[in-house]
Amino acid sequence: MILWYLSYILLFLGLFLFFLTKVIQRKNTYRLEKRTNKKPTVAIFIPARDESTVIESLLCSIESQTYSVNPSHIYIIVENEDDPSIEIAHRHHVNVFIRKKLNLQTKGYALAELIEDLCTKNIYYDVYFIFDADNILEKNFIEEMLKDYKKGFAVSTGYRALKNTNSYFSVSAGLTFFLVNEIRNRASLKNHGNLILSGTGYYIDGKYIKEWGTFPFHSLTEDYESSLYYTLEGISTNYNENAIFYDEQPEKYSVSLKQRSRWVKGYFENWMGYQKRLRKKQKEHPYNEGSIFEMRMGILPVIFLVVSILLMLLLTFCSLFSFRWITVFFLFLFCALVYAFLVLITALLLGMAGKKMKLSKTVQIQVLLYHPIFLISYIHAVLVALFKKDLKWEKIERIEEV
Repeated sequence: MILWYLSYILLFLGLFLFFLTKVIQRKNTYRLEKRTNKKPTVAIFIPARDESTVIESLLCSIESQTYSVNPSHIYIIVENEDDPSIEIAHRHHVNVFIRKKLNLQTKGYALAELIEDLCTKNIYYDVYFIFDADNILEKNFIEEMLKDYKKGFAVSTGYRALKNTNSYFSVSAGLTFFLVNEIRNRASLKNHGNLILSGTGYYIDGKYIKEWGTFPFHSLTEDYESSLYYTLEGISTNYNENAIFYDEQPEKYSVSLKQRSRWVKGYFENWMGYQKRLRKKQKEHPYNEGSIFEMRMGILPVIFLVVSILLMLLLTFCSLFSFRWITVFFLFLFCALVYAFLVLITALLLGMAGKKMKLSKTVQIQVLLYHPIFLISYIHAVLVALFKKDLKWEKIERIEEV
């Protein structure tokens, strides 16, 4: 009986927090000041530890941009003088920055070290783009993103498409970013809310880099940490679906598990770490009060709803059948229903993302069947994040380009 009451409480809390967030979001307003500089100076930062197999494609796509970027304003960050990426950088006449503080191992520290070096040399830019080495940009990417800059947005991210669409596993992983951008961020921005950055393909207004004199986000998930900060400080953010870039997703479970475990750990560390400041800020009734409340809630409404529904289904089956073999059968049926529900969710996602992903029919069917398992495997990632103490920023195994 206690478990039934718990399931009802969780269901109520999930629905209440979900709708409360939607109501409070309507309090958001923008504070944008249009910029008049017709050709802002653009810098590009590319953390590239052992990324020689993929980085040349990114540099070629930058050279092909409709908005030209001076090669001397492009910086590749490596960790040693023997990295083959250095030779590639020299062929494309871009800068190479070799890190010295190798004991500080996150992407945020790599960016911080470069920015601090440039600031000591009094080198500043109007706009700073940050890419992963495996990215490839559509020809109009920077031109489209600078439209957001001129509108007054301090931070903006583009549409994250997928490079390796021939693998059902990589597509399943890529749907995570589709969820973040096309569903969460798009819905939030309709109410003038703040977005959640997802790692790469975004710019930062140069005035903040100059103000910080560094890159102040050093956690395992510096993108989510910075998203919390921008929300807390009322810094305007935007999602530009017309600025398309491509990135690679893992095709092996072991690589994906390592990546997702880091995300889970980084997410909860930052979410809990910002709670006190977000709560204090909300009491001041800032103009982006709805975004602050949404960040405070995080994924709590989803967790409450999912756990309550699963708990009610499980209790229903257990209460109806007392014989062992029948109980096992209906537990199997319960799992099948959960799987079928996730298949339906996947079908909806593929229907929304299909045109942009350009998937073959075979891969679509494979993803439809596998993606539910991929979602359930986040439980494995959560367990690893909870019990593995030495999670760190590690090199991701790349698929060599030809």
